[in-house]
Amino acid sequence: MISPAPGGFEVRAHVPMPSVAVLRPEGELDMVTAPELVVRVEFHLDQQRHVVLDLRDVDLLTSNALQALLVVHNAAQRRGLRLRITGTDHGAVARVLGQTGLDAVLPITALSTEEAVAALAHPRPDARG
Repeated sequence: MISPAPGGFEVRAHVPMPSVAVLRPEGELDMVTAPELVVRVEFHLDQQRHVVLDLRDVDLLTSNALQALLVVHNAAQRRGLRLRITGTDHGAVARVLGQTGLDAVLPITALSTEEAVAALAHPRPDARG
């Protein structure tokens, strides 16, 4: 599913397993686009799905985007679901998350998106997914 938004921003979403959704925003995640991401993630959380948020195609993270990431992280925790953030090891995304210290707060994983999906769908007691 693709949702066009201002400035060429879109969120690609698919559900590879009934209990897991993958959302991949593309473009700039800012004051205008961050609320859409929150709505899209919360939709899947409301469906009792764990969420993998793949940021590999995000070009810009503003303070609004960081707030949105904290909001969806807390929303998942409140529902007893898990959020995993992948694709954060590039350019501005890595720099902003590192400089703000949110890389230590948010559920960021070095796993690939596919590995994160598998870990969420079939958790092992000793794995963080």
